[in-house]
Amino acid sequence: AGDPLYDELWHACAGPLVTVPRVGDLVFYFPQGHIEQVEASMNQVAGNQMRLYDLPSKLLCRVINVELKAEADTDEVYAQVMLMPEPEVSSTVNSAEFTLGGFSSSSA
Repeated sequence: AGDPLYDELWHACAGPLVTVPRVGDLVFYFPQGHIEQVEASMNQVAGNQMRLYDLPSKLLCRVINVELKAEADTDEVYAQVMLMPEPEVSSTVNSAEFTLGGFSSSSA
């Protein structure tokens, strides 16, 4: 995208309550939420995949890319967000401000 008009149109279609994290933001990624979305889209049940992969309930990540997109068939808008796990930190991170799909924003 990169076009300010496209970004404005995308946000108008998404609605006033939608907030998308920016590149550089810290967010919590929730693997369980992602697994549930994949299950729903494939009409399958993943069962104990969290245990199978030994995943924590949440991972602190940095947003490294955000692309605002729309489904060609339905015009439904969505954000594709690329995350990079942060090294484990001992400092406390404030709780999430919003949840979007399998991740949630956090102020650092």
